[in-house]
Amino acid sequence: MKKIIAILLSAIMCVGLLAGCGGSSSGGATQAAGGETQAAGGSGETYNFVVVNHDSANCMGEKWLETLFGYIAEESNGRITFTFQPGGSLFGATETIDAVKDGSADICWMTTGTYGGRFPLSEFINLVGNGINSAQMGSAVLNTMYKEIPEVAKEYEGWHVLALHGTSLSPISTASKKIETVSDLTGLRLRVAGSIPTLYVNAIGATAVALPTSEVYDNLSKNALDGMCNDWHNIDCFKLYEPIKYCMDVSLNMTASGVFMNQAKYDALPDDLKALFDKYFNNCYAADMAGYWWDSCRYWVGDEMKENGVEIYEPSPEVEAHLFSDEVLKETHDGYIEFLNSKGYDGQAMYDKFMEIVDRFSADYEHVWDSEFNYEDWTATADGYQAKY
Repeated sequence: MKKIIAILLSAIMCVGLLAGCGGSSSGGATQAAGGETQAAGGSGETYNFVVVNHDSANCMGEKWLETLFGYIAEESNGRITFTFQPGGSLFGATETIDAVKDGSADICWMTTGTYGGRFPLSEFINLVGNGINSAQMGSAVLNTMYKEIPEVAKEYEGWHVLALHGTSLSPISTASKKIETVSDLTGLRLRVAGSIPTLYVNAIGATAVALPTSEVYDNLSKNALDGMCNDWHNIDCFKLYEPIKYCMDVSLNMTASGVFMNQAKYDALPDDLKALFDKYFNNCYAADMAGYWWDSCRYWVGDEMKENGVEIYEPSPEVEAHLFSDEVLKETHDGYIEFLNSKGYDGQAMYDKFMEIVDRFSADYEHVWDSEFNYEDWTATADGYQAKY
């Protein structure tokens, strides 16, 4: 059901100053990776922005980026264009945010799990058992943390934030061993994204292996990994349904993610260009759209996996009770608090603030999974859009 949409856009007008949800698209024009502003006869300056993404060109996340920037491009009357560089073609997953900060690229999509420990407060979103039940709720919680807690906003100093959002929740997928009892988890080498999921996987008795998603396929194929905690979106994006046979349908961690731009290039843009980006990013339209799109992966990627011979199964009562037991979650959450303490924060105080925000949104997102949906069903427009938060 996946469609490959490549939108090499010409024309976009504006980059929005984000107040809480992100701010805009990169300023200053580029040709390859940071080039010169060019004049377009009679229409004033034009700007081209290089957008880097470690996800593959045909994945939903790249389509999300190209769709959003496409809206802006269409309304800009030729003043801004984008050059998309997905698949790590210019910079790998661990390089993109620094490339944007130093101006080697203009805009990037990133996941905090790739930079384990660099965004410790935002990584609360990555914590299993924190009460966040969907990517839509994760987007609401993360953006509220960013707006209300100065220490969270400080993690993003040096970039202009376009959007912050949650991803789909991760199941446990395995190459050859179906997890039927708690003892089946013992010593199982499971790929995780970053510091916080590592705490959880070790707490359930498995062995956490932190790897970029781009390296998971080969490691599974070579039996260097037994399985993975990768979200539904990544399973599709990197064709991870090929080296696995089983997928236990549980909702574990998501990853706090975002779209960043080079601050100086944003600052150099005229106000009328900033205003158009504001329309799509500043009101959290992009963040809510991301939540909806990533949540939909549970359904259509699940179908894709089944078509490729993967058995998707529910955990046994014994296994489910263990995965979400008070003992496992306490060890994981206490570990996260200590992790924050090691970064110089009052870990307990920060944790309590984050959990209060989660509680605030519990009722709003209680019925997210009442019916199936697909990202192509997203119909909300950015005109006058207001998020729930």
